[in-house]
Amino acid sequence: MNLKDKKAADTRQRFITAARELFLEQGFGRTSMNQVAQRAGGSRANLYLHFRNKPDLMLALMQEVEPGIRAPIREVFDLPEYTMESILGWLADMATLWREHSVEFSSIEQAMAEDAAVADEWLQMMRRLSSSIPELEDNEERRYQFIISLMSLDRNFYFLYVHNQDTNEELVHRSLARQWLTVFEL
Repeated sequence: MNLKDKKAADTRQRFITAARELFLEQGFGRTSMNQVAQRAGGSRANLYLHFRNKPDLMLALMQEVEPGIRAPIREVFDLPEYTMESILGWLADMATLWREHSVEFSSIEQAMAEDAAVADEWLQMMRRLSSSIPELEDNEERRYQFIISLMSLDRNFYFLYVHNQDTNEELVHRSLARQWLTVFEL
């Protein structure tokens, strides 16, 4: 990479970092491109050379987040056995991940509600994740059950840990565990 390309990559990353900070502080909807440019110490013109709009920034953030969520989700296939208790243990780990990243997940949710491209990328991320798991390669029905179970986990954990829904967490986890057990029955 030559010096010009490195400088452009560094500038792009500064914009992504600034957007992440602002999305976490004030949410996706209340963050403007002007604020991102100011936080990054750049100009709006330079920001628009790298990103067309806020959804483009969110897509870049999602691409950065994807590897970090892939491993914890993948761990369900590394369990020594597939029982209610083992799946509940994995779900407890996933709940910790959701609690730690609830603000980021809330920003992604806001962006998905505002922009179809962000929602499409979220679905593509689910599909890429399922395609990367060898245990799902030869069983299309199992792969779909995995995606559906992952979407159910996402929705339920969003309401539990982002919106702090007043519900019985243990029963939600047990219901999700029963759903996840079907992935391993196919």
